[in-house]
Amino acid sequence: MRCFPSPTASDTIIWRTVNRVWNMAGKVAPNRGSTARFPVLKTRRLVLRQVTVKDAPWYFEHFNTKEIVEGQDHGGPRNLSDARAELKLYFVDVFRLKRGIRWGMTVKGCDDLIGSAGFYKWIQPERYQAEMGYDLNPAFWGKGIMTEALSAIIQYGFDQMGLHRIEVLISHHNKRSQTLIRRLGFKREGVLRDHYFVEGRFSDDVIFSLLKEEWKAR
Repeated sequence: MRCFPSPTASDTIIWRTVNRVWNMAGKVAPNRGSTARFPVLKTRRLVLRQVTVKDAPWYFEHFNTKEIVEGQDHGGPRNLSDARAELKLYFVDVFRLKRGIRWGMTVKGCDDLIGSAGFYKWIQPERYQAEMGYDLNPAFWGKGIMTEALSAIIQYGFDQMGLHRIEVLISHHNKRSQTLIRRLGFKREGVLRDHYFVEGRFSDDVIFSLLKEEWKAR
């Protein structure tokens, strides 16, 4: 039995990079500079947990959801085997190889995943910079869920990972996601013209960034 409400169309919060807080009212488990144990984060309504290969059925369904596909400008995995391979690459290996952390999002009291968010391209060797991405089941749009989750993740990045700068790349047409990231204090830096090629065409990305001192000053 699922813990999901029926889907409603509202705020668009999409991570287009699948192939490509201190929480609002919760706690972030201390884990200074360590990626040996996956850091579970808790907010007022959410638990951000580790995603494993056992979650491949969720990955297959989630990243083939129409709204997610449209937001990320890329089709989902073709079958469960592909889903398992992609999940391992983008969730399991990115953490194992210390190139980032990507959390699975759940509502407290239910272990069903409703989305994911986190860091990748954690720059070596200084590790002062990373890119951030996110995605959310359409049933939970417009409820402040992603703002709550990203607030905890951003706080963890600055306090526990030692980040100085966080970047987000968003498809130029994904205006609501751009609005979300602006609300969190990110500043628009510019447009990466024809930055990616998908479905037979080039398209632009808009790049946003947030510095540690800007987040602390909020």
